[in-house]
Amino acid sequence: MRQSFLPGFDDDLPFVLVDVELDEQSDLRLIGRLLDGAHAPLRIGARVRTEFEDLSPSIAVPAFVLAERK
Repeated sequence: MRQSFLPGFDDDLPFVLVDVELDEQSDLRLIGRLLDGAHAPLRIGARVRTEFEDLSPSIAVPAFVLAERK
């Protein structure tokens, strides 16, 4: 994403959105922000894990990081 349509993300541009298929339920997919940054070594089929990103003291949203990240 190079343009934010929601408040709270302007300082993070550009960012990457990922479409994640869950191991537990393969017919359920989630879309969220990749916290590793726009230049992360992302590839189709890469494993990710869920983290929560605090947008404000009362709002946290699920986001993802590459599982191979050290």
